[in-house]
Amino acid sequence: MRSILEKQKEIPVIATPDVLVVGSGPAGIAASIASARTGAKTMLIERYGFIGGNLTTSMVNPIFTFHDINGRQIIKGIAEELILRMREQGSSPGHVTDLTFDNASMTPFDPEGCKVILFNMMEEAKVQLLLHTLVVNTQVEKGRILSVIIENKSGRQAICPRYVIDCSGDADVAVQAGAEYVCGKKEDGSMQPATLYFRIGGVNNAELRSWMKKNSHLLKGNPTEEEIDNQKAIAFLGMNHLVNDAIQSGDLDKEIAPRILMYELPHGEFSINCTRLQNINGSNADDLTKAEIRLRKQVIQVYHFIKKMIGGFENSYVVDTGIQVGIRETRHIVGDHILTEEEVLNGTSFIDGIACGTFAIDIHPPHGKEQIFTGSGKAVYEIPYRCMLPVGFHNLIVAGRSISATHTAAGSIRVMATCMAIGQAAGTSAAILSQKNCSTREIDIPLLRKTLLNQGQYLLNEPISEEIDERLILKRVDGNGEMGGHYNPFSIKKIK
Repeated sequence: MRSILEKQKEIPVIATPDVLVVGSGPAGIAASIASARTGAKTMLIERYGFIGGNLTTSMVNPIFTFHDINGRQIIKGIAEELILRMREQGSSPGHVTDLTFDNASMTPFDPEGCKVILFNMMEEAKVQLLLHTLVVNTQVEKGRILSVIIENKSGRQAICPRYVIDCSGDADVAVQAGAEYVCGKKEDGSMQPATLYFRIGGVNNAELRSWMKKNSHLLKGNPTEEEIDNQKAIAFLGMNHLVNDAIQSGDLDKEIAPRILMYELPHGEFSINCTRLQNINGSNADDLTKAEIRLRKQVIQVYHFIKKMIGGFENSYVVDTGIQVGIRETRHIVGDHILTEEEVLNGTSFIDGIACGTFAIDIHPPHGKEQIFTGSGKAVYEIPYRCMLPVGFHNLIVAGRSISATHTAAGSIRVMATCMAIGQAAGTSAAILSQKNCSTREIDIPLLRKTLLNQGQYLLNEPISEEIDERLILKRVDGNGEMGGHYNPFSIKKIK
């Protein structure tokens, strides 16, 4: 490959924060707020002109999952604070049941309202924001990141933090610094496919519910009329046979998800999760370009299919699409501990547990059509602090979906609620470290856990009061997976 030699030049240092957070997705939001509230001078950089990541950029909706199947809330803290604020301002109905019978709870929200609330939370915490900014390099010495090099409209600049939290989603900072990682599945490098969410407006809700009652046999779990009537926000999953017919006839792209999945949002719009493209590496610009083009074509195909086949959509229209395609999986750092599917399914606790998860192992197929979905809320597991520590680094923490986990375990930890809990732990730990001026591996774990509990975080094996929402106790544990293109290769019992 041809190369050029860039002229050496001095780069101005524009900031020296205690903690630098890179990426403002669900993990980055919580990390920044937690770090600043815990007393650290905190800076957050983001590539777009607003914050929120998959919450707002890719318009992933709803948020999963705050509760287990017994209605017990296991994601709290900053994540729950965001939901309460959105409820107060009419941007979310809060936690509601999921009519697909697989999730203990779901949390629909309005992404536009979310953007402003997140800005308010940053300002209140006194987080220094820098938008429209990309990380392009790092300077590392003996396992410590000395500086992070950025590019934006102001040119090439440097930030010299004491600690760095990589919430880029793709472990960009860690990889630029030379950290070891695995891309996708360790055995073959395969990754979950990309999806472009979009929103449909102008839907006649009453007609849609009527259609669902008449055609419930097409939906996962064959919901009763009473269940459809009682659903506060419609969750729609099914029609796989009709989708497959449309794929065979050429009306739908052959790689499209083999079912229709949509969720009602606070203002009557519907979030559509149907597009899909395999063999996409979200850390590769050529692949991202390919995905943006092909998935936007799929959006129009899916919209016309829904308008033609489902009642209530006759006068509907596409409101918008995500700013960028949604990426489920790219790099996983190699950390001091690698979270496994056995630990997820067994509800494992850890001495250094810093966040909990209860979402299903949900793997959209890297190859073929069948989607692994174990059902959410059946087990509550902890994520150990060690999963956030890249091997060989002393002032770098990684939070969000690129923490150290196997491809299968990552199918559970990757969702937004869990990532917010991980991010809160990362920010809190970085702030504690900055007060002690020590290596990431020298942190006082009991102090960290105590601090997280005081912040409202939920952890296992602690004397905390359980919050049970009886409305969210899952009445059906297993719906008809066939109608949703799902299967569960794992026993619902604990595995060895």
